[in-house]
Amino acid sequence: MLAYFKYRKELHSLNKEAAKLQQEYKDAENSYNGEDDRGHLNHLASQQIELEIWIDYRKTLYFKSKADSLLIPMPALDDTTMYTSQDVGEGSNVNILTLNGIHYLKSKIREEHKAKREVVAFYFTLCTGLVGAVIGLVSVLKK
Repeated sequence: MLAYFKYRKELHSLNKEAAKLQQEYKDAENSYNGEDDRGHLNHLASQQIELEIWIDYRKTLYFKSKADSLLIPMPALDDTTMYTSQDVGEGSNVNILTLNGIHYLKSKIREEHKAKREVVAFYFTLCTGLVGAVIGLVSVLKK
C-alpha cells in the first residue's frame, strides 16, 4: 500500500510538471506572435514529450513491481501490442507498456487480489461457523 501512495505522489508531481511545461509552451507561443522563435518552441515541445515518456515509464515500473510482488508473469517483450520501445537518449531504449499492456496487467492483478480475498473469506467463514457451533454446544451442555 505504501508503494501505491509513493507512486501516486510521483505521478502527481510529474503531472504538475507537465502542466507547468504546457503552460510555459502556451505563454511562449503567444509571446512570439508568428515571429521566429529560434527553436524555443521546439525545445519546449521536446521537453513535454520527454516528460510524457518518463510518466509512462514510471507507470510501467509500478505495474511491473506490482505484478512481481503477486507472482504474475509480465507480457512478452516482443509483443508489440503490449509494449512500445522509446528512445531515452544516449542510444538506450526502454520498453513502456501500451494501454493494452496496462489493461492486461490490471486485469491479472485484480484476478490475483480476488483469489486472495476468496481464500481469506473462506477461512473467516469457517472460523465463524466453528465459533457458532462451539457456542451452541456450550449452551446445550449448560442446560
